[in-house]
Amino acid sequence: MKLKQFRIILFLIVVLMGTVLSFAFSIGNPTLAVSVFLAGAAAIYLCKSRVEGVVEDERVYQIGQKASHVTLRIVILGLAIGGVVLISMKDLYPGYTDFGFFMAYASCGILVLYSLFYKHYNREYGG
Repeated sequence: MKLKQFRIILFLIVVLMGTVLSFAFSIGNPTLAVSVFLAGAAAIYLCKSRVEGVVEDERVYQIGQKASHVTLRIVILGLAIGGVVLISMKDLYPGYTDFGFFMAYASCGILVLYSLFYKHYNREYGG
């Protein structure tokens, strides 16, 4: 299968999944939603494995790494600042204090997880 054919099939699978998922949500059937999601993911995986030629190379991986690293930094910073703001406004909005602590703890948890993965991959790839 050529890359252009794969993109057309991918578009059709995503449209079909979106249609069936919206129907499943509207009738309140989570089983149908999960099964459609899993079937769509499997169909996309099978189609991608049949694509001839280079689909991804080192440049794509490097761009993905840089994009996810910047996204991680923005999310951590947003959670930390949002948590600090909500915690500091506990006198005005006491109902949001718990959510502020959750955001602060989530940012700390993500940083710890990032550090552990960094240490693991640093050892694995000879750093």
